[in-house]
Amino acid sequence: MPRSGRVWAVPRSRGADVDRVRAVIQTAVDAGVVPGAVAHVRHRGDVSFHEAFGSASLVPPARPMLPDTVFDLASLTKPLVGAGVTLALADRGCFSLDEEVTVWLPELEQFRAKGVTLRRLLAHSAGVTGWRPVYAGAVGIDEFVRAIGALGLAAAPGSRFEYSDLGFILLGAVLVRAGGQSLPELARQLLFEPCGLTRTGYVPAGPEDEFAVTEEGNAFERRMAEWAGLDFGGWRTTFRPGEVNDGNAHYGLGGVSAHAGLFSTAEDVGTLGEMWLRRGAHEDRQVISTAAVDLATSDQLPPGPARRGLGWDLCRRGGPPLEEIRRADAGFFPPVASPFTPRSSGELLSESAFGHTGFTGTSMWIDPELDLVAVLLTNATHPRVDLDKPVNALRARFANAVVAACSAGAFPGPAGR
Repeated sequence: MPRSGRVWAVPRSRGADVDRVRAVIQTAVDAGVVPGAVAHVRHRGDVSFHEAFGSASLVPPARPMLPDTVFDLASLTKPLVGAGVTLALADRGCFSLDEEVTVWLPELEQFRAKGVTLRRLLAHSAGVTGWRPVYAGAVGIDEFVRAIGALGLAAAPGSRFEYSDLGFILLGAVLVRAGGQSLPELARQLLFEPCGLTRTGYVPAGPEDEFAVTEEGNAFERRMAEWAGLDFGGWRTTFRPGEVNDGNAHYGLGGVSAHAGLFSTAEDVGTLGEMWLRRGAHEDRQVISTAAVDLATSDQLPPGPARRGLGWDLCRRGGPPLEEIRRADAGFFPPVASPFTPRSSGELLSESAFGHTGFTGTSMWIDPELDLVAVLLTNATHPRVDLDKPVNALRARFANAVVAACSAGAFPGPAGR
């Protein structure tokens, strides 16, 4: 595909309803909410919308966003690799989801017989601390496992939802030991190759102009560490293509983790989303069992206002929005102007919808009832992180406009579907 000028992977959809989808994204770009974006919509099995907006980079040399730009997916790694590889290995009988993590990580003596299971790690209900800059004192997955164990549990396993990067780091360690291969190799063999993906993986190589630029360095995470009174002397100050923005993944884990580190294009993300929408099937191949997909997209939390599947966030149509990320130790995070934010799913997706977001500005929502996959990848953290920018409002408005366009027949899908 050419990498100059503005191009589209599919013919431009027409009509006022589709123009509203474009307007939502272009307005956010014009207002400086995000430098650029690629939107990818699949409806009834058809790629109905795939367009690029704004800039992949604002700093010299400035570059336009293109439909095949590669993004740091950040926490979209959790459902796409963390949950995907876990379920594929469970399908193969490598483990049970209700086994304790200590079956595979026996060095976690502190967690033995506490109920820290793979299911709860996937649902963020295992009680594992949400976030710490573990790289300040550990390098490599074995050291990370011991360091996370030394933190102890933030809550009784199964008692509540707390979004946890560290829980997914432990999950990744289990996958490597149970699967007998590296996490990139497991993801490639079990997910990416069966789905025909060509632009998805960890620590990708390629010229800089293929990538959406994220933060210049790690100024935001450095502020978090300093806010908490921690010191780390290895901070990077520039953007390097193919390097994950997340500190634990980059500084401590070589760019590879189940919680962050995956890079991909909007088209490849949409293909993975379509596989989940089809209950684990890609074309004539069953990548993940329908039973595993059904389990992963059903509520796995104890009774309460939050709804989470295995690796996935679940749509909530009623009641006020919840914080997207709950942290037990607020001292690690600088305050923001307002904690109130719209749901990334908007308000019009059905209760059967599931999705996820990523800190760098990425998101995907999948709605089985509407036969819909909606991907919005942005470089919201470029050139610097600003938590007061209404990125979640952009995601919500995009989701609402896409649903309205589908309802109006603007994205009809192929004949006979």
